[in-house]
Amino acid sequence: MKKLFIFFLLIISVGTGFAQTLPKFDQYKFNTTSDYKLADSAVLQTANFLLSTPIDQNNPTRIKAGQFVMRWMEGTPDYTFSLEQNAIKYLSGNVDLMLLYMTSMAKYALETKSTDVKVITINGVKTLLAYVNNPTSNVKKDKNLKKLSDANDRGNLEDLLNL
Repeated sequence: MKKLFIFFLLIISVGTGFAQTLPKFDQYKFNTTSDYKLADSAVLQTANFLLSTPIDQNNPTRIKAGQFVMRWMEGTPDYTFSLEQNAIKYLSGNVDLMLLYMTSMAKYALETKSTDVKVITINGVKTLLAYVNNPTSNVKKDKNLKKLSDANDRGNLEDLLNL
């Protein structure tokens, strides 16, 4: 019995130790250039959270997380993000997917330190497609997403998006 108790205690402590904590979004004020740089790691952590949790429109944590990433993207002087119309048209006006597309671009830029808009865009779409193709994400794929995913699988995503 004692071994069983220790085993469960170990499982609980390991699970708690790996639980994902998010930054306190309200602590970040984007007033100066250095404020954006200081938020880079928090934005990456938030992007990883958004891209690892299912879409849920009624989750206030996801909403705040998305707003935080968007605020950073709008003002960061280190990266430029382009909302390519050819990519956006495949998202069928889905606001959640738009947010995840933008989050995917931020994640790629921060992880690789790339400043090439075309490279950030294409890899943002690829990251989004990895999320969409994960059954736990709760994304229902329509014909547009299937077409985008098929082009990625065939290796001609750039051609489809005219990038």
